[in-house]
Amino acid sequence: MLASDFIALLDRLAPLALAEPGDNCGLLVGGPKAEVARVLVALEVTAPVLEEAESLRCDTLLVHHPPLYSPVRSLVESRPRERLLRWLVRSGFNLLAWHTNLDAARYGLAAICGEALGLRGAEPLQRAGTGWYKLVGFIPPGALEKVSAAVFAAGAGRIGDYRDCAYSLEGTGWFTPGLGAHPTIGAVAVPERTPEVRWETVVPRSRLAEVVSAYVQAHPYEEPAFDIYPVEDVVTDAGLGRIGELPVPRSLGCLADEVAGLFDVSQCLWAGQGDAVLRRVAVVPGSGRSLLEVAAARAEVFITGDLSYHDAERAAETGLSLIMVPHGELEWWAFQRWAEYARSELTGEGVELLISGSWSSPWRVAAAPHVRSGVNGSLDQLGRGASRQAGAVRFVRVRVDGGSRGNPGPSAIGVVLEDTDGNVLQAVGRAIGHATNNVAEYQALIAGLRLAQEAGAEEVDVLADSELLVKQMWGQYQVRNEGLKPLYQEATELAAGFSRFSIRHVSRAENAAADALVNQALDSAS
Repeated sequence: MLASDFIALLDRLAPLALAEPGDNCGLLVGGPKAEVARVLVALEVTAPVLEEAESLRCDTLLVHHPPLYSPVRSLVESRPRERLLRWLVRSGFNLLAWHTNLDAARYGLAAICGEALGLRGAEPLQRAGTGWYKLVGFIPPGALEKVSAAVFAAGAGRIGDYRDCAYSLEGTGWFTPGLGAHPTIGAVAVPERTPEVRWETVVPRSRLAEVVSAYVQAHPYEEPAFDIYPVEDVVTDAGLGRIGELPVPRSLGCLADEVAGLFDVSQCLWAGQGDAVLRRVAVVPGSGRSLLEVAAARAEVFITGDLSYHDAERAAETGLSLIMVPHGELEWWAFQRWAEYARSELTGEGVELLISGSWSSPWRVAAAPHVRSGVNGSLDQLGRGASRQAGAVRFVRVRVDGGSRGNPGPSAIGVVLEDTDGNVLQAVGRAIGHATNNVAEYQALIAGLRLAQEAGAEEVDVLADSELLVKQMWGQYQVRNEGLKPLYQEATELAAGFSRFSIRHVSRAENAAADALVNQALDSAS
């Protein structure tokens, strides 16, 4: 596949027109006629990434962070950045950067993070604005199909999931060919009135030159007439960040812990009141400090990277809670998932997308001998989560499992309550009669939450080996089964009663104690 065709495919998934002004996206090294067959997807260009690309015999690199952002004045071997660029060019790689356009795409990095959080009613935190133009052409009816096909092929006429979008209106063209003209219709010096079609379509900024060129070349007239208008304030479902509501309200400390686990990041700092119950969440992968005021006006908690002490102060003044995650780690987590999505969309196109295994964060987390507990509600309350605030709340870990022999059939539940050190506080296994596996899983969760409530726990961390249960509680899966809906409602109400509630999926081996209680109860009941 030619690089130009590959770029057009990627542009369909994350249009270059969405890039922020001044960003350096698109084809950075190589040419439009270069061959693309094997692509290595990486967060950025590093020496390990280049070594990996060479060993895998890739011809193209697709990165998120553009290495060519500021002007390059030299390519000196002794300078690390310039040495990488020399290596890149010498190896003959094509280099593509999908940066802020991918942040803002309808299904880009922010959308992927919002989906993982289970945000309901998710929409861009800041919608994409300008960057589109309207091409208005005047075409003889007999040439309309040819011209429109050429313009669409050049990248015009795409609105969301719709292609080849245009509008036409029949009219009359007026012109008088001059002495040096070679008119397609009419004669020199003779006023002409001829049927024409006013035809208009939308064009992304990144494709404007190509579209105009295609229009002129396909048009039968010697001097094709056309107008270009900027389109202002385009309302789309693309834009920076995502904002929506959690399916189940979370305390700040609980949400911070879950964010750290969900996005698999090395650390997660938060600022605000740890026991504040939050529902409306904004997330911006990478650096979102430029959207801090927007988030303060629309959200209760803002998840992003590269925040400072003074950002936390400003947020506290507006009542906005913050969860800060490492810039590159969250972007790479989301970029890998977008690459999987792109791979599925490119099936059958003859291009192989490989995901780099050589990137790692430049930051390392030190193991402190102790963790300083902050004062509730103060700006000093920065930590991994509420569980690190010693003595602030009572915590239990709840392992739950449910099982059915026959599905539906004889069923039982198992619940194990543990303290922070893993000591068993209570273990319960009992038969619940005839039910399905999923009903048993929910019954186990409800029983576990009630036991935690009776024990006086304020913070609860639930471990379950049912992916359905966990993802429904997170809001990532809808509850469609009528028999599960009242159980889901009861479980969410119980969960909301704790100052901190989290639930995560574990393997059956990790949940062996609860599983054993289920089997014991079933054996006893048979």
